[in-house]
Amino acid sequence: MSPQPRKKGSKGKGPPKGQSPTAKRQQKRREEKLRLVREQVAEGSLTIRQMTPEERKKYPPRDKRESKKD
Repeated sequence: MSPQPRKKGSKGKGPPKGQSPTAKRQQKRREEKLRLVREQVAEGSLTIRQMTPEERKKYPPRDKRESKKD
């Protein structure tokens, strides 16, 4: 039994073919965390807000290249 081909223009939810089992687990965990955050925002137990200019100075955005080395 072969998997059904994706429709043109549709975005896949899961990891791309050929991805390692570890990467698949990480992707699954990430999706679960995002689902939990969305639920909390919807029920009002979590609020997402913009950082103030003072907070932005104190916590500047990380360089993407630096964060991958960590």
